[in-house]
Amino acid sequence: MKRRSFIKFLGLISVFNTKLLSQDNNEKVSFKHGVASGDPTHDRVIIWTKITKDTNIKIDVNWQVSNKKDFSNIISNGKTKSHSSNNFTVKIDAKIPLKHNAESIYYRFIVNNIFSPIGKTKTLPTSNPDKFNLAFCSCANYPAGFFNAYREIALDDDIDLVLHLGDYLYEYGADGYATEDAKKLNRVVNPITEIISLDDYRKRHALYKTDKDLQLLHSSKPMIPVWDDHEFANDSWKNGAENHSYDEGYFSTRKANALKAYYEWMPIRESNSKLKIWRKFEVGTLFQLFMLDTRSIYRDKQLNFDNYFKGDTFNKKQYIKDLQKKRNLVGKEQFKWLDKNINNSFKWSVIGQQILISPTVLPKIFSELDKNSFPKFLHKYLKIGGMDIPYNTDSWDGYPRERNKLFNILSKSQSSIVLTGDTHNSWISNLYNDMQNFIGVEIAAPSISSPNSVDIFGSRTEDIDKDFIKHNKNLKWTNGSGKGFVKLSIESNQIEARFMYVSSIKSKQYRLIDTNSFTINHSKPI
Repeated sequence: MKRRSFIKFLGLISVFNTKLLSQDNNEKVSFKHGVASGDPTHDRVIIWTKITKDTNIKIDVNWQVSNKKDFSNIISNGKTKSHSSNNFTVKIDAKIPLKHNAESIYYRFIVNNIFSPIGKTKTLPTSNPDKFNLAFCSCANYPAGFFNAYREIALDDDIDLVLHLGDYLYEYGADGYATEDAKKLNRVVNPITEIISLDDYRKRHALYKTDKDLQLLHSSKPMIPVWDDHEFANDSWKNGAENHSYDEGYFSTRKANALKAYYEWMPIRESNSKLKIWRKFEVGTLFQLFMLDTRSIYRDKQLNFDNYFKGDTFNKKQYIKDLQKKRNLVGKEQFKWLDKNINNSFKWSVIGQQILISPTVLPKIFSELDKNSFPKFLHKYLKIGGMDIPYNTDSWDGYPRERNKLFNILSKSQSSIVLTGDTHNSWISNLYNDMQNFIGVEIAAPSISSPNSVDIFGSRTEDIDKDFIKHNKNLKWTNGSGKGFVKLSIESNQIEARFMYVSSIKSKQYRLIDTNSFTINHSKPI
């Protein structure tokens, strides 16, 4: 070997050894974002963590799952590497022996002899339980207030599973939506600007997962999440969003950034096509759960409600006509998947999705309110109160032909329950198709912390709730004041839905309000 080649060879050895040493060194690490689990099946569950470290060098990570909290009996374990390319997040699809099906199991991660917090989770039962309890929630705005509702879900030992129906985070900057009390509550967002780049989305996810109540929830229960719009940008659709402008670059780039960060930071199982987030879960033959995407992959642009105003006049005839035009929301591929997988051997079909599905009109009371008492953006909407027209074109009301397709598919199941997020208010409605055949029941969750009706309409909220029920025949109950979550107790012949509220999101001193419950009998309206 020539001298020059030999020296070069020695140099390569030196670099190689340095990399080995740095990869296996005692670099200081921490787990300040906690641990999480999600997407359980009968024999698998995703376990997640994030490693905080000073360098960008990849590092070895050991993981363990045990049926004992002291880890005296390891039932699944392995080793992986954490990379800067995934923001040093770690996600394992852990195989769980069937003999431990549906029992509490514990997991942890180990890096350089540093142990993560211990997480608790479970797989879905293969046989029918007498009762299965799940909580579902949505719309957690960090600067708006504390995540007290997450804490209450975590502390409820009866809850087996959590569904998050979107708006897990919000994209706005420090002076954006619902930030009025952020400084006082020490909940200013990071970064302080609206999030657009990959680094921005990662930092916002990181901020949320420093919240102790959210950490408690993730370490206590498995979660099945799905996104809505704010994981990308407000009122997003497949090629754009209301809260995206030309000076913010290509929306496709922003969407790709949001998508990558979401899969890095959420305890969700990944497929080859990341936009195809829809998936199915089963609990014995008690219920089948379908998580749908109504937001990102096939949705066509919403009708712009403002385009139908000319001065103080609203063109109702043209608006109704345009609503009936073909526009995708769920899309042909996702409908085909749902139609193929829905099975009437299950007692219940539960649909987890983002947006209000029951036809809903704005009641007359809105036209009677003093518009000068409310934000200017609401003034046009107040005018249409009592006109008997759907007003939210971002919801299924903006895509009625797609709703009919969904109802046709759901009619094949024994009994259907549609779970909804997005609106920040609580709703429970009977669902009927165009032939007035009963399809199922919709239950819509309140927000975790995002503003709802009471934050805009104050003392008039209770009257508004009553008028909504009066002018919407399928709506059985609504509440625009409470913030919290919904707890479902699913049995063979009935489901109990309890709307659980926290008395305050502006203080860590609060009480739990559990006064609104409804019984849904199998295959019957409420």
